[in-house]
Amino acid sequence: MRGRVSPLMLLLGILVLASVSATQAKSPYRKTENPCAQRCLQSCQQEPDDLKQKACESRCTKLEYDPRCVYDTGATNQRHPPGERTRGRQPGDYDDDRRQPRREEGGRWGPAEPREREREEDWRQPREDWRRPSHQQPRKIRPEGREGEQEWGTPGSEVREETSRNNPFYFPSRRFSTRYGNQNGRIRVLQRFDQRSKQFQNLQNHRIVQIEARPNTLVLPKHADADNILVIQQGQATVTVANGNNRKSFNLDEGHALRIPSGFISYILNRHDNQNLRVAKISMPVNTPGQFEDFFPASSRDQSSYLQGFSRNTLEAAFNAEFNEIRRVLLEENAGGEQEERGQRRRSTRSSDNEGVIVKVSKEHVQELTKHAKSVSKKGSEEEDITNPINLRDGEPDLSNNFGRLFEVKPDKKNPQLQDLDMMLTCVEIKEGALMLPHFNSKAMVIVVVNKGTGNLELVAVRKEQQQRGRREQEWEEEEEDEEEEGSNREVRRYTARLKEGDVFIMPAAHPVAINASSELHLLGFGINAENNHRIFLAGDKDNVIDQIEKQAKDLAFPGSGEQVEKLIKNQRESHFVSARPQSQSPSSPEKEDQEEENQGGKGPLLSILKAFN
Repeated sequence: MRGRVSPLMLLLGILVLASVSATQAKSPYRKTENPCAQRCLQSCQQEPDDLKQKACESRCTKLEYDPRCVYDTGATNQRHPPGERTRGRQPGDYDDDRRQPRREEGGRWGPAEPREREREEDWRQPREDWRRPSHQQPRKIRPEGREGEQEWGTPGSEVREETSRNNPFYFPSRRFSTRYGNQNGRIRVLQRFDQRSKQFQNLQNHRIVQIEARPNTLVLPKHADADNILVIQQGQATVTVANGNNRKSFNLDEGHALRIPSGFISYILNRHDNQNLRVAKISMPVNTPGQFEDFFPASSRDQSSYLQGFSRNTLEAAFNAEFNEIRRVLLEENAGGEQEERGQRRRSTRSSDNEGVIVKVSKEHVQELTKHAKSVSKKGSEEEDITNPINLRDGEPDLSNNFGRLFEVKPDKKNPQLQDLDMMLTCVEIKEGALMLPHFNSKAMVIVVVNKGTGNLELVAVRKEQQQRGRREQEWEEEEEDEEEEGSNREVRRYTARLKEGDVFIMPAAHPVAINASSELHLLGFGINAENNHRIFLAGDKDNVIDQIEKQAKDLAFPGSGEQVEKLIKNQRESHFVSARPQSQSPSSPEKEDQEEENQGGKGPLLSILKAFN
């Protein structure tokens, strides 16, 4: 009959239901505290069979320990609440929680992988005396405030703030990569400026190099296809520069600079017995823009001798000697007899810690290498030679008061070392708790190296307005291609960074900058296109460009009247460097003054002169 169900069909249905129930009871999804992984485990229940379900659960288990599976609320890091969508990783984001110190090869400084270089200044010092004191250790810094934060509360007066992570003008020390390194020191090169942002194309042929060497060590002789200017940041060095017909050696101390022309052989000795040597160098390649190579006449672990590139016949003809002798003396290959013993003694002094381009030297070698070296006088050398050293602190400072001072060496006839390069050297010292007033350079583009201390940078730029807030650095760079579009709205942006020793930042021409010193702050600047450059201040008693604007023009330009602007400018009695703490307010509050001005029909207070620095 049609209405009856056969016993066989009923039995089959019971078996199917029992197998489904057993499968679900056998593979319940595991509970986890990570909501992101929990949702993934729940989705695995939709898989048609056990094998696919187990594979899915295995993938989901890995998400439980993935730091990207975190809900970021800005101020705190919380897990993703159930039901909310996660934010995908954006270009330019850094995984702070995933930063791991890189492994060292045999306790030496070795070249880091590119991804490791981008994540962290992750080198570890092999010896305690080489480590920074704990109070100087760089710390992880989270951005202050939110991107796109609006200030002043009125239309047309908002200022967008970009913190260190999204600041293209700021290069933290982790953006250096190690080219050579061992127990005795290291040589690091900063990433190319034009790779960070398209607006730095004028700096594509300028590279920043840092040299660090332990006491009584020598950076082996080499030459490069680049013009170089080095500045002693710390310690005492003896630098020798030689070409085919001449050799000069100079004893350099902190604040001394020296030009090493392209193709000149040079070597640097740290002659101090206890103090480490730090050198900042700017290199300007002459062959390929942005790329330079070092050429060593002697082989080391890090670099082969360029003599090995020549053929046997060429070497025999060049040195007028047997190839075996050339090989024993210069190349150290298959040495024999007395030469082998001498080579073994030399190699014994070169232990595994002494292999590389920075080697340990004895006190006897130090005495011999410094025997004919000349010292730098306070007034520098009177000879007009591009290889003569420069004393950055020569004479009186260009700017000075109780809060700081500035020395500057300009490209003129007195300094032929800088004239043909159109560069200037600047040394700035800011006392703790002081502020270098907002200012800008009229023409020069300055690369600044933080030599000592900590501080805060504020740089103001004008960019095309973005409708979507919170874009990351890579998207910001892509936007630069459209910066020259006419008719687009422009907005003021404040770029901030917390400065520490070893960091680098750029001051583009005409971009206002203010620097606040958290501790005594020493800065070293390399100015490009420096001829006829002028430093222009926006506040202070002297050299204040706003004070030079006529009263009638001030009245038309600013919200306040011309008299109010002039009165406000005269409040600051210091120049160039001031206390970072604002002066005490007068008994009458600003709110009352605003109300009085409105009642009198005035235009209101002056809020637009330096609002981006507040």
